[in-house]
Amino acid sequence: MKELYRVTYKGKGIYNELKKAVGKDIWLQLLSLDAFTWLPKPPTYAEKNRSYFTQKGYDQFKKDVLPIVKKYLDEDYIKIETFTKVDHIIYADEYQIVTENK
Repeated sequence: MKELYRVTYKGKGIYNELKKAVGKDIWLQLLSLDAFTWLPKPPTYAEKNRSYFTQKGYDQFKKDVLPIVKKYLDEDYIKIETFTKVDHIIYADEYQIVTENK
């Protein structure tokens, strides 16, 4: 498996933490931006799931989403980890892999 990237904020998924930080109205506005619409929505996504970007997804995230995220979240708490193996894959596309954290 090629490298995968997990982007977190204070140890939690970056998108969920952004959603909490900005509130419902701004979150819905962000979701309508081209910078956010490129990433397909998995059929389901539960609290115990974890998302990892493929190289293509990570490159797109860095270019389009990360600059917006940095306007709302403290950059010092954004962490990017790389992985070469993940287990319990429940969804995958060209941009991301979603796993169930057991």
